[in-house]
Amino acid sequence: MKKTVNIIGGFLGSGKTTLVNYILSHMIDKKVDVLVREYGAVSIDDMLINLKKENIHVFTNLHIHEDPQILLYHYFQKLHDKTIENPFDHLLMEASGLDTPEGLIHLFFLGHMQHLYKLGSYIVIVDAEYGQLNLDEYKVAKHQVAFADVILLNKVDLVNDEEIDVLEKRIHNINSMAKIYRTQYGRVKLDNIMNIDLYKQLKDLSNICKEEKNSVDNIKTVVLSENRPMDKKKVNDWIQDLFTAYGNKLLRSKGFFYFKNDDYRYEFQAVRKTYHSKADKKWEDSEERKSVVVLIAEDEIDSAMIQKSFSSCC
Repeated sequence: MKKTVNIIGGFLGSGKTTLVNYILSHMIDKKVDVLVREYGAVSIDDMLINLKKENIHVFTNLHIHEDPQILLYHYFQKLHDKTIENPFDHLLMEASGLDTPEGLIHLFFLGHMQHLYKLGSYIVIVDAEYGQLNLDEYKVAKHQVAFADVILLNKVDLVNDEEIDVLEKRIHNINSMAKIYRTQYGRVKLDNIMNIDLYKQLKDLSNICKEEKNSVDNIKTVVLSENRPMDKKKVNDWIQDLFTAYGNKLLRSKGFFYFKNDDYRYEFQAVRKTYHSKADKKWEDSEERKSVVVLIAEDEIDSAMIQKSFSSCC
């Protein structure tokens, strides 16, 4: 059985360890292990986590000449084998404040990882006090927001409402797909952040916005929707053409498809040009059958042309 992993991300000092401890205090009925992804050679955060030492696993950057993603991939495999006799129910991964989110999420598309682990959600914490400054000065802070499944705007007690509103609007313009929750000390209802249902996340998004433009951060969300049933072969060709045309400008893509003569809803997820698609579940009688794909992209992409090509797959 695949183990669910939640990644806790966010820039330095945003409150990741505080959120980990908060989650642990509310999951006492499950065996939860924590993986601390430390950027330096010495880990400190694991000493601050309220959990037995044997349930905390630390991964540090000790091999500067090796790809950290490959090292982390092998570490996850070893962790799975190591805990076979004493398995955990759930894994929380506290990312480093400087970790690029692309590499972390991309892990769950690779090799055996797809069979051993399931990504429940990538939760990103943004410091309400220094969020604007971090977004201005650090590309990794923008990418953390862009790749997030859900965002906690933390430490709101330190900033006035007007400043929070401006920051929240900026975050929403970068990533219109992720729900944003305002928090103090990372306190939030766990059902809102731990397991993000893709269908629920996206089904109403097409009614909210077709496109969000952002001249400040040069990252925007494009929402594509189609109510007519689509042709599976045309969609597969469309995906390949999309990646050929825009390549690495596409940071994160998510969606689900309604295909002709098929009772199953198909899920689609991608990081850059790496993607997977699968039959998720049968459409329920009460559900509105439609296709929705959300693209979070860098630079300018022609959203009108993409929507036209998307609709031509019917």
